[in-house]
Amino acid sequence: MEITEFRGIRIGLVDAAEALGGDWRAYRGRLDVVRVPDPPVGHWPLLREAGFLPKPFLVTWVAGTGAGEEEFLARLSAKERQNIRTARRRAAAEGLTVRTLPVDGRLLEAFLPLYAARVAGMRHGWAVAAEQKETLMRAAGEHFAVCAYDRGELAGCCLAWERPHLSAVHLRFSAVDPRRRESSLARVLYLAAAQAARERGYPTITLGMDPNIYGHVAKPGLFGFKWRLGFTGVPSQSVDPETGADHADLLLDLDRLSDPSFFLAYAGPRPGRDLRLEVFSRGGHVDTRPFEAPFVRGRTIHLVPEEVAVAR
Repeated sequence: MEITEFRGIRIGLVDAAEALGGDWRAYRGRLDVVRVPDPPVGHWPLLREAGFLPKPFLVTWVAGTGAGEEEFLARLSAKERQNIRTARRRAAAEGLTVRTLPVDGRLLEAFLPLYAARVAGMRHGWAVAAEQKETLMRAAGEHFAVCAYDRGELAGCCLAWERPHLSAVHLRFSAVDPRRRESSLARVLYLAAAQAARERGYPTITLGMDPNIYGHVAKPGLFGFKWRLGFTGVPSQSVDPETGADHADLLLDLDRLSDPSFFLAYAGPRPGRDLRLEVFSRGGHVDTRPFEAPFVRGRTIHLVPEEVAVAR
C-alpha cells in the first residue's frame, strides 16, 4: 500500500487484490479513504461487497444552452427561477454592470485576488486558478470572461474556456466578493455566461469539474446549487476523454470531511452516466433531499464508523 495525502485527507492506494484481502477497519484514525485506482470492471462485484464503491474521480456538470434563455430557464424549478430574478434585481439595484470581456493579464490580476480570498475561507480550499495562471495566460485567446463591475471595481467574474472540439464552453473558475455571495451574484454571472456561449454557437455549457467527494474540496451545498441551476453531474471523461479516471473508494472516517459527506458512484455494472448517491454520516437520520438531484439513480446511507449501510 502507498499512503498519500490529497488536500488534507489521507488516502491509502491499493490494487484490487490488496483491497479484497485487507481488514481496513484497523486503519481508522490513520487513513480517511482506501482507494483502488482504475479498478478492473471484472472485480467490481467483489469490491462492492467489500465496501469499495467504483466511481469517477471527477464530476463535470453539463447543461444544454438551449435555443434561448427562456428554454434554459424553463427546465428549472419555480423557486430557482425566482432566485435568479431576485439576484438580477439586486445586481441592478446596486448599479452593477455585467460585461463579457477577453482574458488578458490585467483581467487576471484583478480576478485572482478575488478568487484567492474565496478559496482561503474553505477548509480544504484548492487555488487551482492561481496555480494555473501561466497556463491561462498562454491560452488566453481560448477564454472569455463574464464580469460584474461596481463602478469600475471587479465584484465577480467567471472564466469560460471555449472547447470547439467538444462543442462546449467550460466555465472553468469563478469568484464573487463576499458581500455578493449573499446576493447570489454567481447566478447572474452563470446565466450571462450561458447566453455568451449560446451566442457563440455552443450547444453545451459545463459548470466546472469537482473532485468526487462532496464534503472535501467540493462541499455538499455546491452540489445542490449546481443541480438546482439545471446542470447534470456526469463522469468527466464522458465529456472530455482527456480528463478523469475511475476509482473504487472505501471511506473509513469523517474526521477530515464534513458530516454528511457523499459521492456519486456508478449505478450499473460498468462505467456510464447512471450514478447513485452514496452518503456517509455518523448519525442514522440524514436528510438526503438536498442531494437528490433528478439525475441520481438511487441512494445508500452508510453509517460511520459502525459500517452499517441502509439501502433505499
